[in-house]
Amino acid sequence: MAQTKVKIRAHSPGRYPILILELPSGGLRAAYYETGYDLERTKPVEEGWMRENAIGRHSFIGVDPPREMQADELYGYVRREILSSKGR
Repeated sequence: MAQTKVKIRAHSPGRYPILILELPSGGLRAAYYETGYDLERTKPVEEGWMRENAIGRHSFIGVDPPREMQADELYGYVRREILSSKGR
């Protein structure tokens, strides 16, 4: 699954960002920093949950347009683009 292309739809704020990913199948998954964003260790989520709960209640940041990349690039992207912009 490392060579799977995914789209980053949203990410959580904070020190250990959670990513909401769209898989090629169209399904959404929550991927975790602690697992290195391993697609085998994600949790399925729904579009409504992402909009109403993650973005609406938990201050996730929507990525518009979604950022597309290989799954094995996610950890590096988070370190370079998300965490470095927070001064970490």
